[in-house]
Amino acid sequence: MMKPEPEHGIQNERRTDMEAKLEEIYESIEALREESERNKAPDKLGWDDIAQEIVGAITFALPFLFTGELWEIAKDISLGRSMAIFLMTLTVAYLFIAKSRIGNLKREELFHIPKRLLTVAIISYLISAGLIYLYGINWIADFTSSQYLNATVLISTFAVIGAIAVDMVK
Repeated sequence: MMKPEPEHGIQNERRTDMEAKLEEIYESIEALREESERNKAPDKLGWDDIAQEIVGAITFALPFLFTGELWEIAKDISLGRSMAIFLMTLTVAYLFIAKSRIGNLKREELFHIPKRLLTVAIISYLISAGLIYLYGINWIADFTSSQYLNATVLISTFAVIGAIAVDMVK
């Protein structure tokens, strides 16, 4: 008696369809894994971070720029106190950037100083000095050059906080 042979063509066709679907699933899983690894990678300092620092510095500096009490404080404090505020601001910024675990930031240094600290400080102090000049606060408040420096340091305290906050929140 003859035994009918099963149709291997249908089974092979199903197997190749299943293999193709499995291969597609594996590729999707691998793509998700690679994307996940990219998201876990620390954020390297780039132009997007600098733009965020600029926005944060301007946003936090503007409300304090137009405060008359701040102008009076800038006129009354000595340069020594102003430098103490400057150093305190940089110390707090350093602690936030280098020592806190807030944000997924890559540790990049230039002469053993975190690059983000340098960019935050430079941006914040330039923006503060520029805004005081741009809005004519130095003429309105009748600042001397040392009082202008004091006002820049005081306003930059808030600009530094804003630059760090906006840069770290992503």
